[in-house]
Amino acid sequence: MKQRVIYGALCAVIAIVAIVLSVYTRVAFLVSASLVAGWEMARAFKKCDLHVEKWPAFLLCTLCTGLLCIGKSGYVFPVFMIIMIALFGQMILTGRPNIRNLYATLGIMAYPLSPILLMVYIALKDHLWAPVFLNAILPAILSDTFALFGGRLLGKHKLAPHISPKKTWEGLITGLVFGTLSGFGVHYILVAFSKNIIPLWAVIIAAFFSAVAGAFGDLAASSVKREAGIKDYSNLIPGHGGILDRVDSALFAIPVCYMIYAMFV
Repeated sequence: MKQRVIYGALCAVIAIVAIVLSVYTRVAFLVSASLVAGWEMARAFKKCDLHVEKWPAFLLCTLCTGLLCIGKSGYVFPVFMIIMIALFGQMILTGRPNIRNLYATLGIMAYPLSPILLMVYIALKDHLWAPVFLNAILPAILSDTFALFGGRLLGKHKLAPHISPKKTWEGLITGLVFGTLSGFGVHYILVAFSKNIIPLWAVIIAAFFSAVAGAFGDLAASSVKREAGIKDYSNLIPGHGGILDRVDSALFAIPVCYMIYAMFV
């Protein structure tokens, strides 16, 4: 427990400093996290007898980050498609067609890389950076934490026993309640730092849907780990596992929260 608290606090300090210091450290932190998360997912897929090509993920991160930094976000999707075409071309020309490996590689480009690259876009160009970041992180974390306590105290009905035997519907509902309530905390943090650009009702709605998406994100990550027969994606953070083990909920919450704000605010 001591090790878990120490390394958890250290990682939190590093993340906060990188995010607050400047937009450049923020982007560098997010891109580094994206590459590590992709590597962790590739390791998990390898244990499922899937071989993932590394170059598409690296190319996607570097090219898309460069395009976003120079304000050419409209080219990001074509770049994704061109890399996909090149991947199919490699499979055809090498004479070793393995469609499962190809789609595993594409899967990593879609998840976990794409949500983090979306966060890079928001961090660089969008006034919604602080609200989206806070609403993607806090509700997901609190929902996951209180779902654990709610499941232990009240849990009777299994949620998805084929993926995570300990998760229950009672735990999920408890987590969603506290995840939604965290929207009040997000709102007052924004007020305190003079970033109150989002009305309270929108923050609460985004918190609820972020908590829902985060619950699915946690189960999605658990399903891969269960298939691979591993407890954690890596041992990068002692006592906590890997990057993916810490951000699996937030990865699903980021696009949901951003869409809510972009459409209604």
